[in-house]
Amino acid sequence: MTSVILRSRSVFSVLLLLIIACNSLAFKSTADAAANRSWPSFWRQFTIAVNKRDHDGLIKVMPADFFDGGGGMTPVQWLRYMDENVRNGSWRDLQRSVARGAVAHKQWSRKGVITRVTRDNGYYFEFRKDKKWYFAGVVGD
Repeated sequence: MTSVILRSRSVFSVLLLLIIACNSLAFKSTADAAANRSWPSFWRQFTIAVNKRDHDGLIKVMPADFFDGGGGMTPVQWLRYMDENVRNGSWRDLQRSVARGAVAHKQWSRKGVITRVTRDNGYYFEFRKDKKWYFAGVVGD
């Protein structure tokens, strides 16, 4: 009798683990599908804002916790920094990087937030829990 109970508990445990695994995979694929669907629209909006140096347009796609590469600036401060360093090529470098496009960063995405980076690995973008893409920051050293 005890072995029957243990066997049924084992079967139940295995079934429960399979259900949990399937649900998490379904959630992941749903998030991936939503991210892939919304990427072209986000990228178009972002690219236009970068090429026009449109602060308001960029602020709309930058999160409050934007990572500036380590200096601790807010999105507004970072954009001001970009303007102040235009002679050093700040905007030109960002525009060139964006012109090359972006690709999925599988290693970072495995940590839970779907992430893409510019092809030159200069800037990154995250698809967050609110189902929106963000220009999340500058890739640090």
